[in-house]
Amino acid sequence: MENTPDLNAMALFARVLQYGSFSEAARRVGIPVSTLSRKIGELEDALGVRLIERTTRALHPTDAGREYLPHCRQIVEALDAAQASLQARHAEVGGTLRLATPPNLSHFLLVPLIRTFTERYPRVSVKVLVTDRHLDMVEDEVDLSLRVGRQPESSLIFKRLIRYRHILVAAPAYLSAAGQPDHPQDLRHHRLLGFSKWFGDVVWKLSNGSETEQASLQLSLGINDYAGVMEAAVSGMGIAEIPSILCRRELHDGRLAPVMPAWQFEEVDLGAYYLTRRHPSRVVELFLSHCVAGTEDLLRRPGSSL
Repeated sequence: MENTPDLNAMALFARVLQYGSFSEAARRVGIPVSTLSRKIGELEDALGVRLIERTTRALHPTDAGREYLPHCRQIVEALDAAQASLQARHAEVGGTLRLATPPNLSHFLLVPLIRTFTERYPRVSVKVLVTDRHLDMVEDEVDLSLRVGRQPESSLIFKRLIRYRHILVAAPAYLSAAGQPDHPQDLRHHRLLGFSKWFGDVVWKLSNGSETEQASLQLSLGINDYAGVMEAAVSGMGIAEIPSILCRRELHDGRLAPVMPAWQFEEVDLGAYYLTRRHPSRVVELFLSHCVAGTEDLLRRPGSSL
Protein backbone atom coordinates (compact mmCIF):
# COMPACT_ATOMS: atom_id res chain seq x y z
CA MET A 1 0.00 0.00 0.00
CA GLU A 2 1.72 3.18 -1.22
CA ASN A 3 -0.78 5.84 -0.16
CA THR A 4 -0.95 6.83 3.49
CA PRO A 5 -4.52 6.45 4.81
CA ASP A 6 -6.40 9.58 5.81
CA LEU A 7 -5.72 10.04 9.56
CA ASN A 8 -8.97 11.95 9.95
CA ALA A 9 -10.87 9.03 8.43
CA MET A 10 -9.11 6.64 10.81
CA ALA A 11 -10.24 8.79 13.74
CA LEU A 12 -13.79 8.87 12.37
CA PHE A 13 -13.78 5.07 12.09
CA ALA A 14 -12.90 4.85 15.80
CA ARG A 15 -15.62 7.38 16.64
CA VAL A 16 -18.28 5.41 14.77
CA LEU A 17 -17.54 2.28 16.79
CA GLN A 18 -17.22 4.28 20.01
CA TYR A 19 -20.68 5.85 19.62
CA GLY A 20 -22.33 2.81 18.04
CA SER A 21 -23.81 4.39 14.92
CA PHE A 22 -22.98 6.67 12.02
CA SER A 23 -25.71 9.13 12.99
CA GLU A 24 -24.56 9.46 16.61
CA ALA A 25 -20.90 9.75 15.61
CA ALA A 26 -21.78 12.41 13.04
CA ARG A 27 -23.76 14.33 15.64
CA ARG A 28 -20.92 14.17 18.18
CA VAL A 29 -18.25 15.14 15.65
CA GLY A 30 -20.41 17.79 14.01
CA ILE A 31 -20.42 16.65 10.37
CA PRO A 32 -23.18 15.33 8.08
CA VAL A 33 -23.83 11.59 8.14
CA SER A 34 -23.23 11.46 4.39
CA THR A 35 -19.77 12.97 4.81
CA LEU A 36 -18.91 10.54 7.58
CA SER A 37 -20.11 7.54 5.56
CA ARG A 38 -18.15 8.71 2.52
CA LYS A 39 -14.94 9.13 4.55
CA ILE A 40 -15.24 5.60 5.98
CA GLY A 41 -15.90 4.21 2.52
CA GLU A 42 -12.84 5.97 1.13
CA LEU A 43 -10.75 4.57 3.98
CA GLU A 44 -11.97 1.04 3.26
CA ASP A 45 -11.17 1.54 -0.45
CA ALA A 46 -7.67 2.78 0.38
CA LEU A 47 -7.03 -0.19 2.65
CA GLY A 48 -8.66 -2.71 0.34
CA VAL A 49 -10.70 -4.25 3.17
CA ARG A 50 -14.11 -3.79 4.71
CA LEU A 51 -13.87 -2.40 8.26
CA ILE A 52 -17.50 -2.30 9.35
CA GLU A 53 -20.38 -4.69 8.81
CA ARG A 54 -23.62 -2.72 8.56
CA THR A 55 -27.04 -4.18 9.30
CA THR A 56 -30.43 -2.56 9.75
CA ARG A 57 -30.14 -2.88 13.53
CA ALA A 58 -26.47 -2.45 14.38
CA LEU A 59 -22.95 -2.23 13.08
CA HIS A 60 -19.93 -4.29 14.05
CA PRO A 61 -16.26 -4.26 13.12
CA THR A 62 -15.08 -6.97 10.76
CA ASP A 63 -12.08 -9.05 11.75
CA ALA A 64 -9.88 -6.58 9.88
CA GLY A 65 -11.69 -3.67 11.51
CA ARG A 66 -11.24 -5.16 14.96
CA GLU A 67 -7.51 -5.49 14.33
CA TYR A 68 -7.30 -1.96 12.92
CA LEU A 69 -9.37 -0.30 15.66
CA PRO A 70 -6.72 0.00 18.45
CA HIS A 71 -4.44 1.96 16.11
CA CYS A 72 -7.27 4.30 15.19
CA ARG A 73 -8.11 4.80 18.85
CA GLN A 74 -4.54 5.93 19.46
CA ILE A 75 -5.05 8.63 16.85
CA VAL A 76 -8.23 9.79 18.58
CA GLU A 77 -6.45 9.88 21.92
CA ALA A 78 -3.52 11.78 20.43
CA LEU A 79 -5.88 14.33 18.88
CA ASP A 80 -7.72 14.74 22.17
CA ALA A 81 -4.41 15.13 24.00
CA ALA A 82 -3.16 17.77 21.56
CA GLN A 83 -6.41 19.69 21.90
CA ALA A 84 -6.34 19.45 25.68
CA SER A 85 -2.71 20.50 25.98
CA LEU A 86 -3.34 23.66 23.96
CA GLN A 87 -6.57 24.68 25.63
CA ALA A 88 -6.40 23.39 29.19
CA ARG A 89 -4.08 26.00 30.67
CA HIS A 90 -5.70 28.98 28.97
CA ALA A 91 -9.42 28.38 29.06
CA GLU A 92 -11.62 28.92 32.08
CA VAL A 93 -12.15 25.61 33.83
CA GLY A 94 -15.46 24.17 32.70
CA GLY A 95 -17.13 21.30 30.94
CA THR A 96 -18.58 17.97 32.00
CA LEU A 97 -16.73 15.62 34.33
CA ARG A 98 -17.78 11.97 34.03
CA LEU A 99 -17.08 9.82 37.08
CA ALA A 100 -17.70 6.21 38.06
CA THR A 101 -17.85 4.95 41.62
CA PRO A 102 -18.79 1.73 43.39
CA PRO A 103 -21.94 1.69 45.50
CA ASN A 104 -21.86 3.18 49.02
CA LEU A 105 -19.17 5.77 48.20
CA SER A 106 -21.24 8.38 46.39
CA HIS A 107 -23.16 9.84 49.33
CA PHE A 108 -20.50 9.96 52.03
CA LEU A 109 -17.40 10.76 49.95
CA LEU A 110 -18.00 11.64 46.31
CA VAL A 111 -20.90 14.07 46.66
CA PRO A 112 -19.11 16.17 49.34
CA LEU A 113 -16.01 16.28 47.09
CA ILE A 114 -18.11 17.31 44.09
CA ARG A 115 -19.87 19.99 46.13
CA THR A 116 -16.65 21.71 47.20
CA PHE A 117 -15.13 21.29 43.73
CA THR A 118 -18.08 22.85 41.89
CA GLU A 119 -18.17 25.70 44.41
CA ARG A 120 -14.64 26.50 43.28
CA TYR A 121 -15.32 25.81 39.58
CA PRO A 122 -19.01 26.60 38.98
CA ARG A 123 -18.76 26.10 35.20
CA VAL A 124 -18.07 22.40 35.72
CA SER A 125 -20.98 19.95 35.62
CA VAL A 126 -20.59 16.40 36.89
CA LYS A 127 -22.19 13.11 35.92
CA VAL A 128 -21.72 10.08 38.16
CA LEU A 129 -22.37 6.44 37.31
CA VAL A 130 -22.72 4.25 40.41
CA THR A 131 -21.89 0.65 39.55
CA ASP A 132 -20.01 -2.31 40.98
CA ARG A 133 -18.87 -3.50 37.56
CA HIS A 134 -15.57 -2.49 36.00
CA LEU A 135 -16.25 -0.17 33.10
CA ASP A 136 -14.40 0.17 29.84
CA MET A 137 -13.23 3.74 30.34
CA VAL A 138 -12.96 4.34 26.59
CA GLU A 139 -16.26 2.81 25.54
CA ASP A 140 -18.15 4.25 28.53
CA GLU A 141 -16.41 7.65 28.25
CA VAL A 142 -15.36 7.73 31.90
CA ASP A 143 -12.85 10.41 32.88
CA LEU A 144 -12.09 9.14 36.37
CA SER A 145 -13.11 5.92 38.11
CA LEU A 146 -12.98 5.32 41.85
CA ARG A 147 -12.23 1.70 42.66
CA VAL A 148 -11.48 -0.31 45.76
CA GLY A 149 -8.28 -2.36 45.62
CA ARG A 150 -5.47 -2.30 43.11
CA GLN A 151 -6.55 -3.22 39.59
CA PRO A 152 -4.50 -5.34 37.16
CA GLU A 153 -5.12 -3.27 34.01
CA SER A 154 -1.82 -1.94 32.67
CA SER A 155 -3.59 0.73 30.62
CA LEU A 156 -4.76 2.61 33.71
CA ILE A 157 -2.92 4.99 36.00
CA PHE A 158 -3.65 4.53 39.71
CA LYS A 159 -3.67 7.33 42.28
CA ARG A 160 -4.31 6.26 45.87
CA LEU A 161 -6.76 8.45 47.75
CA ILE A 162 -6.88 6.65 51.09
CA ARG A 163 -5.96 3.36 52.71
CA TYR A 164 -8.36 1.92 55.25
CA ARG A 165 -9.59 -1.28 56.89
CA HIS A 166 -12.90 -3.00 57.31
CA ILE A 167 -13.80 -3.27 60.99
CA LEU A 168 -16.22 -5.17 63.20
CA VAL A 169 -18.94 -3.10 64.88
CA ALA A 170 -22.20 -3.62 66.72
CA ALA A 171 -24.83 -1.60 68.54
CA PRO A 172 -24.06 -1.18 72.25
CA ALA A 173 -27.46 -2.71 73.08
CA TYR A 174 -26.61 -5.86 71.13
CA LEU A 175 -23.24 -6.24 72.87
CA SER A 176 -24.85 -5.65 76.26
CA ALA A 177 -27.28 -8.49 75.63
CA ALA A 178 -25.06 -10.92 73.70
CA GLY A 179 -21.63 -10.15 75.16
CA GLN A 180 -18.40 -8.89 73.62
CA PRO A 181 -16.39 -11.58 71.77
CA ASP A 182 -12.66 -11.79 72.52
CA HIS A 183 -11.48 -14.10 69.73
CA PRO A 184 -12.60 -14.65 66.11
CA GLN A 185 -13.79 -18.14 67.05
CA ASP A 186 -16.30 -16.51 69.41
CA LEU A 187 -18.04 -14.94 66.40
CA ARG A 188 -19.66 -18.29 65.62
CA HIS A 189 -21.87 -17.75 68.67
CA HIS A 190 -23.15 -14.37 67.45
CA ARG A 191 -25.51 -13.08 64.82
CA LEU A 192 -23.32 -11.80 61.99
CA LEU A 193 -24.04 -9.16 59.37
CA GLY A 194 -22.01 -8.43 56.27
CA PHE A 195 -21.63 -7.76 52.59
CA SER A 196 -22.62 -10.80 50.53
CA LYS A 197 -23.62 -11.66 47.01
CA TRP A 198 -26.37 -14.20 46.33
CA PHE A 199 -24.02 -17.19 46.22
CA GLY A 200 -20.60 -18.01 47.65
CA ASP A 201 -19.07 -18.31 51.10
CA VAL A 202 -18.31 -15.29 53.25
CA VAL A 203 -14.76 -15.39 54.60
CA TRP A 204 -13.45 -13.03 57.28
CA LYS A 205 -9.69 -12.94 57.75
CA LEU A 206 -8.54 -11.28 60.96
CA SER A 207 -5.11 -10.82 62.50
CA ASN A 208 -3.87 -9.52 65.85
CA GLY A 209 -0.26 -9.20 64.71
CA SER A 210 0.98 -12.59 65.86
CA GLU A 211 -2.02 -14.75 64.99
CA THR A 212 -4.26 -14.91 61.94
CA GLU A 213 -7.70 -16.45 61.81
CA GLN A 214 -9.61 -17.08 58.58
CA ALA A 215 -13.05 -18.62 58.66
CA SER A 216 -16.01 -19.19 56.38
CA LEU A 217 -19.00 -17.83 58.25
CA GLN A 218 -22.75 -18.15 58.06
CA LEU A 219 -24.27 -14.67 58.06
CA SER A 220 -27.56 -14.01 59.76
CA LEU A 221 -28.00 -11.22 57.24
CA GLY A 222 -26.02 -10.78 54.03
CA ILE A 223 -26.62 -7.78 51.75
CA ASN A 224 -24.66 -6.55 48.74
CA ASP A 225 -25.00 -3.00 50.04
CA TYR A 226 -23.07 -1.67 53.02
CA ALA A 227 -25.71 0.97 53.75
CA GLY A 228 -28.12 -1.87 54.53
CA VAL A 229 -25.49 -3.70 56.59
CA MET A 230 -24.91 -0.58 58.68
CA GLU A 231 -28.63 0.04 59.20
CA ALA A 232 -28.99 -3.53 60.44
CA ALA A 233 -26.03 -3.10 62.81
CA VAL A 234 -27.33 0.20 64.23
CA SER A 235 -30.72 -1.42 64.87
CA GLY A 236 -29.05 -4.11 66.99
CA MET A 237 -29.35 -7.10 64.68
CA GLY A 238 -25.80 -8.36 65.23
CA ILE A 239 -22.07 -7.85 64.69
CA ALA A 240 -21.25 -6.32 61.30
CA GLU A 241 -18.22 -6.11 59.05
CA ILE A 242 -18.17 -2.58 57.59
CA PRO A 243 -15.51 -0.37 55.94
CA SER A 244 -14.24 2.02 58.59
CA ILE A 245 -14.70 5.00 56.26
CA LEU A 246 -18.45 4.34 56.09
CA CYS A 247 -19.29 4.11 59.78
CA ARG A 248 -17.12 6.81 61.37
CA ARG A 249 -20.12 9.01 62.23
CA GLU A 250 -22.03 6.14 63.85
CA LEU A 251 -18.97 5.25 65.93
CA HIS A 252 -18.46 8.88 66.93
CA ASP A 253 -22.03 9.41 68.14
CA GLY A 254 -22.18 6.05 69.94
CA ARG A 255 -24.74 4.28 67.76
CA LEU A 256 -22.08 1.67 67.00
CA ALA A 257 -19.20 0.37 69.09
CA PRO A 258 -16.02 -1.41 67.92
CA VAL A 259 -15.85 -5.16 68.35
CA MET A 260 -12.51 -6.91 69.00
CA PRO A 261 -10.42 -3.88 67.91
CA ALA A 262 -7.18 -5.83 68.45
CA TRP A 263 -8.20 -8.15 65.60
CA GLN A 264 -7.95 -6.40 62.24
CA PHE A 265 -8.78 -7.00 58.60
CA GLU A 266 -6.13 -6.31 55.96
CA GLU A 267 -5.80 -2.78 54.65
CA VAL A 268 -7.32 -1.92 51.27
CA ASP A 269 -6.81 1.04 48.94
CA LEU A 270 -9.40 3.38 47.53
CA GLY A 271 -7.93 4.85 44.36
CA ALA A 272 -8.75 6.92 41.32
CA TYR A 273 -7.99 5.51 37.88
CA TYR A 274 -7.60 7.13 34.49
CA LEU A 275 -6.16 6.14 31.13
CA THR A 276 -2.41 6.30 30.57
CA ARG A 277 -2.48 7.18 26.89
CA ARG A 278 -5.08 9.91 27.22
CA HIS A 279 -3.75 13.24 28.40
CA PRO A 280 -6.08 14.16 31.27
CA SER A 281 -7.96 17.38 30.69
CA ARG A 282 -7.46 20.33 33.00
CA VAL A 283 -10.74 19.63 34.81
CA VAL A 284 -9.73 15.98 35.39
CA GLU A 285 -6.31 17.01 36.70
CA LEU A 286 -7.89 19.53 39.05
CA PHE A 287 -10.53 17.12 40.32
CA LEU A 288 -7.93 14.41 40.92
CA SER A 289 -5.84 16.81 43.02
CA HIS A 290 -9.01 17.90 44.80
CA CYS A 291 -9.84 14.27 45.61
CA VAL A 292 -6.41 13.61 47.11
CA ALA A 293 -6.54 16.66 49.38
CA GLY A 294 -10.29 16.64 49.96
CA THR A 295 -10.53 12.99 50.98
CA GLU A 296 -7.90 13.48 53.65
CA ASP A 297 -9.70 16.59 54.85
CA LEU A 298 -13.05 14.82 55.07
CA LEU A 299 -11.58 12.04 57.16
CA ARG A 300 -9.88 14.45 59.59
CA ARG A 301 -13.20 15.94 60.59
CA PRO A 302 -14.92 14.97 63.86
CA GLY A 303 -16.55 11.59 63.50
CA SER A 304 -13.78 10.09 61.42
CA SER A 305 -12.85 6.57 62.44
CA LEU A 306 -9.50 6.58 60.65
